Amino acid sequence: MKRFHALAFAGLLCTLGAAEAQLKMPGPATAPQLPAPTDTQTKEAQAAKELAARAAAEKWLAIVDAGDYGKAWDQCAKAFRKNVTRERWVESLPKTHGALGAVKSRTVEVSSFKSSLPGMPEGDYVTVRFSTNFEKKADAQEIVTLVFEDGAWRPLGYGV
Repeated sequence: MKRFHALAFAGLLCTLGAAEAQLKMPGPATAPQLPAPTDTQTKEAQAAKELAARAAAEKWLAIVDAGDYGKAWDQCAKAFRKNVTRERWVESLPKTHGALGAVKSRTVEVSSFKSSLPGMPEGDYVTVRFSTNFEKKADAQEIVTLVFEDGAWRPLGYGV
């Protein structure tokens, strides 16, 4: 019986030692080791980013569709606003969209996540391609490239 109690006590000490090791805060020289994300976790994170970027692109395109081109420019990424002045954007977009007419329908064809784009710093980028039917042009494609900047998905490029 004493031997059983001794083994039980030894087992209890081992269990307590393991629990204490798990709860013990690392010392100043010890950084906690986080497990590397699996391929599945990475793909799920990228899919979530793509969905959020798609929603942002659709909201932004609704602003463009409404003809509020200045507001659309205001919501663009810094790099876009650096390369395209507000005045140029507000003057040129009505010509492009005016020739196409009103949007009759728009659906997402595909979206693609990238961690880098040529000439841009590392970051989170999503390109969304829409199949759009305009009043004067059916079967058009719109492409919106977005970057995650300042806590939001912001348009970086747009083309029809």
